[in-house]
Amino acid sequence: MREAFISHSARGDAFATTVLEKIAAGLRHANWTPLVDQEDLPPGDEWLPEVVDWLARCHAAVVLLNDKALKSDWVRREVNILMWRRALGSPVYVIPVLLGVPSTGMVKKAGLGELRPIQFARVQGESEQEADAVAAQVLKRFAELPEPGPDDGPMTEWLERLETHLSQVTRPGVLSKAATALGLDHKHVAEVTRGQGGCLFLARQFLVAPPERMEKALHLLAPAMPQTALRGLIRDLTATWVDEEAARPALPAPGRRPQNLTVLLNASRRGTAKQYIQRATCGATYGYEVEALGDLPTGEDRVGERVQDWESAVWELFFGVVADEDRILPDDLDDRTHYLVIDKTLPPEPEFAEAVARLHRLFSWLIVMVTTGNAAPEADACASFENPVLLEPLLTASTEVTARVRVGRLKKLPERLLHVD
Repeated sequence: MREAFISHSARGDAFATTVLEKIAAGLRHANWTPLVDQEDLPPGDEWLPEVVDWLARCHAAVVLLNDKALKSDWVRREVNILMWRRALGSPVYVIPVLLGVPSTGMVKKAGLGELRPIQFARVQGESEQEADAVAAQVLKRFAELPEPGPDDGPMTEWLERLETHLSQVTRPGVLSKAATALGLDHKHVAEVTRGQGGCLFLARQFLVAPPERMEKALHLLAPAMPQTALRGLIRDLTATWVDEEAARPALPAPGRRPQNLTVLLNASRRGTAKQYIQRATCGATYGYEVEALGDLPTGEDRVGERVQDWESAVWELFFGVVADEDRILPDDLDDRTHYLVIDKTLPPEPEFAEAVARLHRLFSWLIVMVTTGNAAPEADACASFENPVLLEPLLTASTEVTARVRVGRLKKLPERLLHVD
């Protein structure tokens, strides 16, 4: 069955509610199942488990943007998950709908600017006829969609790996305890233990689980799993401490090749940068290449020396090329996304930005991720790059240290279980 998620903040808005109901009814008539929560989530409330499940599995989505939705943290977070899937190659189709919002500029100001390249359905008035008209626009788009194909993108693959690991839990009741540790209530714990599909439902909750809950759930699961499955589960969950909204801008825009893209992360360790990439790519092992190096120019020409060293590193680290005469790019270059992490650990100065610009003139497709130290880089420093992305919310030193310690504990967990008396 084809499923369409409807993101909204319609409660208390009669016109938005009318549009929502007309779109949902039209989808049912067209043999789509609308996935819609009738209650808006107040700020500070937790993700509803079924909403996470819907966002991860839907074939298409409608985003209703009234004034209230533009101010909603929940609508922004829902759009983030949908666009995350799209950036990873999922065929999920997203239709934004403007309800009384005069311009897409307001959409950008609300933090939803990535919807702007997508064609909007829109209406200015609030009459019954206008509700019918905008619903008809949306339903016409759905009528033009091909039958949904398989979603084999990295997020789906990651969730399926988690499902496989979780399905190997051998003790009754352990999955329920893990679900409770993740914050699920009795209704949703029952969803986890209902049999077919329960492990996948639980796996999807790890998309947004707070890191301390993830760790607690993992410790409950660990003694009831074979060592191989446990190690795989730990490997797939260690980067989930990274805020999913912060990590995703490290990906190129959906359907686009990166162009002179520099990603700035206020971290003090290159390992942290790699975990941001792991989080953004859902741990994909195919299609994403990540290499890292330090930044230690010693000569007088600090720009030229950097460029020369980085150029040689790109050829050697990504393509195994040492000799200049062997510098030929492979045929599958456009099928892969390449990240070079440069461990700067200090706010970037103009000469560093100039070196990155020269590197991009050599390799425009290369995404350069720079660790700038725990201090946030100044706006002028960010602006000195041609196409910069500053990952936000910013890290704190204590968050980075906490993550390092947590990851260390998780990696040691299988060995500790083997030596329990």
